[in-house]
Amino acid sequence: MTTRTGPQAVRDVMQSARYVLLDFDGPICDVFAGFPAPEVADRLRIMLKAAGVDLPQSVQEEDDPMEVFRFSADLGKDLNHATLNALTDLEVEAAATARLTPGAADLIRRLGEANKSVAVVSNNSVAAVTAFLGAHGLLTAVDLISARMDPDPGLMKPNPHLVLQALDQLDADAAVSLLVGDSVTDMQASKSTNITAVGYANKPGKAEQLAAAGADVIVMSMEELATAL
Repeated sequence: MTTRTGPQAVRDVMQSARYVLLDFDGPICDVFAGFPAPEVADRLRIMLKAAGVDLPQSVQEEDDPMEVFRFSADLGKDLNHATLNALTDLEVEAAATARLTPGAADLIRRLGEANKSVAVVSNNSVAAVTAFLGAHGLLTAVDLISARMDPDPGLMKPNPHLVLQALDQLDADAAVSLLVGDSVTDMQASKSTNITAVGYANKPGKAEQLAAAGADVIVMSMEELATAL
């Protein structure tokens, strides 16, 4: 498969898509801009240590709160649920200072004007996504939020669960659906559900990583997607 770039490639996928799924952290906002992810991960570790959990070195050094949550799956139902709830609360707190990605609001509004269905598909919590979209006047412009609710971290991307849930609830045809994401796991989830994978290369080196993960199209900004409409 050849990964495409450039205005024509972006126009082709955006104009043919009827259902546009957007990852949250990256394509829509930098969710931990004001409350850094390492601090969130540390707050989760403090909670687990207070509960008597002996954390392995890999978890003690982990900067990604999602990975700390994944670790909680092996701690039993009560601690797993407690970690889920704590992470959700911290994400909602982070959403209050999250930074809107340039071009994201314009894209979401233009998608609605073009009569395309819009869904947010995220490993972040439904509560955090809802809080952020509401604060930025975008909640009514989004048709569906398919995000983390279940205590099982195995259902997060790259597992296709959240993507399939969105496609099912939108009654969407995968052939005319795409997912915009900035991570390898987004590309993997897209490919496993046979929808178009649009990689948002928002950092140096990302374009190569996303292409290797199967991105059909690579963009460097969300404005590229909005302009294509």
